[in-house]
Amino acid sequence: MENHDLIDRYFENSLRPKEQQRFNELLQNDLNFKNEFLFQKNLKQVIAANQKEELKSVLSNIEERAKKRSPFASVPKKWLVAASVMIIMGITTWILQKTYYPTNEAIYAEYFKADRNTIQPVVRGEALNTIEYRAFVAYEAEDYYKAINLFNSVKHPDATYILYYKGLCYLAVGKSYKAIELLSLVSNEVEVEGPSAELNAKSKWFLALAYLQNNENEKAVSQLKLTANNPVSMFKKQEANEILEYLQ
Repeated sequence: MENHDLIDRYFENSLRPKEQQRFNELLQNDLNFKNEFLFQKNLKQVIAANQKEELKSVLSNIEERAKKRSPFASVPKKWLVAASVMIIMGITTWILQKTYYPTNEAIYAEYFKADRNTIQPVVRGEALNTIEYRAFVAYEAEDYYKAINLFNSVKHPDATYILYYKGLCYLAVGKSYKAIELLSLVSNEVEVEGPSAELNAKSKWFLALAYLQNNENEKAVSQLKLTANNPVSMFKKQEANEILEYLQ
């Protein structure tokens, strides 16, 4: 990616975490990059200042109209000042969030990777003698729609591991609402042991990504905390803490 593209994406709030790291390195070590960034930043600040002046003009017009309508409708100046401060603070907060924090889409794109198949090892050249085997072949080939259809046709479609991998398929193709439905079933299981316990822990991580994909940040944070604080599993703990730094 060209350096000017990094600056453009910075102001568009579309940098992925690794690109953000590259951006920070260039800002510290590349004088030309820093000067170009500061030029664009100052330009945007000038534009923002002009917008604030326009806001003051709008508030002044509101006050004048209120005075003309009725002697009882005059808006106290201190209320207008407070309102303008709140509006400006809201705009500033929005700009800061858009500038320094990646979007849910960028976080998802950076961190999502379908879990490897640990249930049905696919041996190349082996006869496709069961629907379940064919489902996992499709899953490993990233043919997720085909995998979903085959998972729906297996002998025990409600088995925990089937729900888990089918949920990942839906997540991979952007069907977050279906992924949430299936991964919640796995995540909410109690008294799980062995492989099911592992899937239970993993499902919380992928459920968090599904909530992010669905723009349900509070629920995503809840699942990320469960992953980060899981006392029996190290699965994606570091990654969960990294995303929490963006969201909290």
